[in-house]
Amino acid sequence: MQRLALTALLLTIPLAQAATPTILNVATGSSTGTYSIMFKNVGKVCTQSAYLKERGTSGSLENIDLLLGNEVSLAFVQSDVLKAKQQIDGDTRVDNIKALLPLHSEEIHLFAKPPVQKRDLLGRVTTTGVATFANLKGKRVAAWGGSLVTAKVLSAKLGVPYTVLSVKDRDAAFAALRGNQADAVLAVVGQPATWVKDLSGVNLVPVPYAPSLQGIYTSAKLLYPNLGAASVPTVAVQSVLATRDFKTPEKKDLLMKYQKCAMSKLVNLQEDEGMHPKWQEVTFKTWPWPQYK
Repeated sequence: MQRLALTALLLTIPLAQAATPTILNVATGSSTGTYSIMFKNVGKVCTQSAYLKERGTSGSLENIDLLLGNEVSLAFVQSDVLKAKQQIDGDTRVDNIKALLPLHSEEIHLFAKPPVQKRDLLGRVTTTGVATFANLKGKRVAAWGGSLVTAKVLSAKLGVPYTVLSVKDRDAAFAALRGNQADAVLAVVGQPATWVKDLSGVNLVPVPYAPSLQGIYTSAKLLYPNLGAASVPTVAVQSVLATRDFKTPEKKDLLMKYQKCAMSKLVNLQEDEGMHPKWQEVTFKTWPWPQYK
């Protein structure tokens, strides 16, 4: 009887249930890309990252769609892609996106095969191929992810009409270039990009800075000794870690703590060995998109 009474008493005491932690998905990019590496870098210095789960993607364009579609809670994106969604596509959902952290500048990398020079019987030399941005007129430029938007914006802003060829990924872009289905490849990536340092058989084509690009892009230089030139002029766009304007206390608390930690650990992100060199450009002072508060 005593045993039965004790059992009955125990059954009346509710079992303590462990609270399920809030897990937020973060859209980054390829596993070897700048976004993914920088996300992992923050994870090394901020314990709040334990509640964030990385989701690999094709880049900014997919990241924004995932964020707007409520499939992720944070996304690394180019600010020009955000502006294009808002100003060109007229997507009012973008008004609900906020910048949790303003990040580094991402340089526009424009690749083409080395130009070919031919001499005719009269000794006149003609050059074919893509040596300058203006040479893209009437040609085909392969791009993927957020670079698709950048390629279209640059074409319009710089007044050089060309066809933007949408491809699945980087491998498909360079396959199109090698197979002569594309005349150039445009990629937006923070330098130094490991995969660019491994390239051969292509040139970096200068991208000119013009007043029409002001407010979206800034002047920059590309430095890749393996591609033959000491430095190549280009333009860059600032990236952000974006989120939606969440109001629920649990999510807001987690996001604000992550933001505060990353900002307070900027020196570690810039100086600790193994961190991406792009952290040295980050100031957390320039916000190309409204801040999450």
